[in-house]
Amino acid sequence: MPVEEAWAPPSEAAVFCCAEMKSRLAFTCEQHADPFECPDNLVVYSEKFDEFGLIVHDGGPSYILIGFCPWCGTRLPESQRDRWFDEVEAKGFTDDNLPPEYRTGAWRRVR
Repeated sequence: MPVEEAWAPPSEAAVFCCAEMKSRLAFTCEQHADPFECPDNLVVYSEKFDEFGLIVHDGGPSYILIGFCPWCGTRLPESQRDRWFDEVEAKGFTDDNLPPEYRTGAWRRVR
């Protein structure tokens, strides 16, 4: 199952450690709709996995996970990537039957 989906900005439910992180993640470029294509974008947030990363500007959607905010030093949440894969596998989901909440961060909030 592919991990990456088309990039989407964080939802209103996303919580950030500081105003600077929120501002950097909200940055929009007039020339690039995708933050991975813009050399001025430094950080990215995956709401699905609740993880933050430094963008690797290599022409694709790569990023290096970070554990602390580069601006305020706050410890960032632990990535939920492994938990996501464990739940998807345990529930027998595939690309064909993956519920919409598993394509966003909603799966972590639904209990």
